[in-house]
Amino acid sequence: MANVTVVGYLRVAGSGDQIPLRTDTVAEGTETTITTDSNLTTVAQSVGTYKPGATIVSAEITAPNGVGYCYILRQGLVLAWIVPNVAGVQSKEQPLCKPVTLQPGDEVRCLPLTATARNASLLVYTAQGNSRIFVGTPSGSGTTSLVDLQDSNEIGETLQGQTIVKAALLSVDGGKIVSSGGAWIRNASGQLAGAIPATNPSACEAMVSDVQIPIALNFTADIVTNA
Repeated sequence: MANVTVVGYLRVAGSGDQIPLRTDTVAEGTETTITTDSNLTTVAQSVGTYKPGATIVSAEITAPNGVGYCYILRQGLVLAWIVPNVAGVQSKEQPLCKPVTLQPGDEVRCLPLTATARNASLLVYTAQGNSRIFVGTPSGSGTTSLVDLQDSNEIGETLQGQTIVKAALLSVDGGKIVSSGGAWIRNASGQLAGAIPATNPSACEAMVSDVQIPIALNFTADIVTNA
């Protein structure tokens, strides 16, 4: 795996100015904090330290090859996820599901990948205002559970009693995915509660789907592949 440079920006509400981001020599397959671009901000620092009180409404984050996920971290939890892109494939600056106001200590975290890594990331936002990321790595044919990035719980344990209203799935597996072309969210009986289409970030920018998927205990999020 190579070392790569991850770049991007966060757009600030009101003024419309941007917080420039850049971190060099990031190892592919390693989640890393993306700091401000020292070429423009003199010192590379976390976004919360650089501009506390700024309200972020949208963002662009790019990595050269593959990309797993990107998010703003606050006190150990996903504050808001960012739709990440492979460099040169992005087409639209994506808004956050809700604006967030930075606090000291907030960080931007990103997982750059190789172009062929099979990591899958399900990004969800609930009507209750919570953002979560569920991850898994298919290998061969079969069912891969997507579990919470931060505590490895199933989606029903993490989001019990909440309703998913926005979601996106990042995966390079394409035609290997046989679960409705993306992720299945299934109830405790194994029946389909909702499906999220997959996007390969190397081919096109992921778009966020508007959905209505109530989540209860023992619900799961899965990808089924045939190879």
